[in-house]
Amino acid sequence: MSATAPSVTIVIPVLNERPWISDCLQSLRRQDTPIREILVVDGGSTDGTRDLVAAVGATDARVRLLENPGRSAAAAMNVGLAGAAGEFLVRADAHALYAPDFVRRSVEVLAETGAADVGGPMRPVGTTRFGRAVAAVTSTRFGMGSGAFHWTTKRRVVDTVYLGCYRTTTLRDLGGYDETDLQWAAEDQELNFRLRQREATIVCDPSVRSWYFPRDSPRALWRQYRNYGLCKVSTLVKHHTLPTLRPLAPPALVAVLVVSGSAAAWTRKPLLATPIAAWVAVVAALSARLGRQPGVDPARASLALAICHVSYGIGFWVGLGRVMVGRRFETRPRGRR
Repeated sequence: MSATAPSVTIVIPVLNERPWISDCLQSLRRQDTPIREILVVDGGSTDGTRDLVAAVGATDARVRLLENPGRSAAAAMNVGLAGAAGEFLVRADAHALYAPDFVRRSVEVLAETGAADVGGPMRPVGTTRFGRAVAAVTSTRFGMGSGAFHWTTKRRVVDTVYLGCYRTTTLRDLGGYDETDLQWAAEDQELNFRLRQREATIVCDPSVRSWYFPRDSPRALWRQYRNYGLCKVSTLVKHHTLPTLRPLAPPALVAVLVVSGSAAAWTRKPLLATPIAAWVAVVAALSARLGRQPGVDPARASLALAICHVSYGIGFWVGLGRVMVGRRFETRPRGRR
């Protein structure tokens, strides 16, 4: 990295983010390195998000509100990429707060490692009882599998990463984000997959610090993880393979639970439901351990863990069903996030 401060564009996709956007922008405006521009790309918010962004932009010329007719985060990132003036592009999320050195460390690690994409661990912070349970669950390997960006405590090469910092030319050479073929919300992991196909490196470094606010109700969490399952099938359809085998675990679990439960009911042999009992026992044991953390209720942790596993698995099977009947994936989110 040169002796002068790097030229950085931050892009934030938004859609109805009123509860979070002001604090998010405040943390990004207070970075300890100069920021050239903060592009807030709106997909049609109706909750006052746009007014809050415009008010900040009236006092800080770096903050600009851009329109996103495509509505999805992938479309928003492409709008931001097209207008980015910075040498580096940092993808940010409105559901998060950022350490004062977040941008500086992102660019430094990019230079130190020669990676194509750099991010930090996803550090969830719950603001409700259920949200705290979700935060605890999504910071464990049993909850999230081998996705290292959920739990790593040291710098490592990963298959995908939370958010991301890139050289702007890298994204443009890659063709940007896919906003036409994928289920919405699949854009980051699919883009990193394309980078890895070019033998590029993705790095997760704990010194790149941010804090993410997870879904705070069972319904919202169910919708999120069901959609993640759909996302993986859309990636499978596009590339005829998956970045890793990790996404196959939840649909395999759902299949085992359904088959064993049906067999036990049909034959009236309770022993055939042993896989269900074993999964419930593991969920209960892990939830009890998570319940030792301050503010984490074991019962809510059990519910969050079950939702993450089952809704993801169901989403995957639903996605395969869509492929079989020739139904297209939804590239644009409907309603609120």
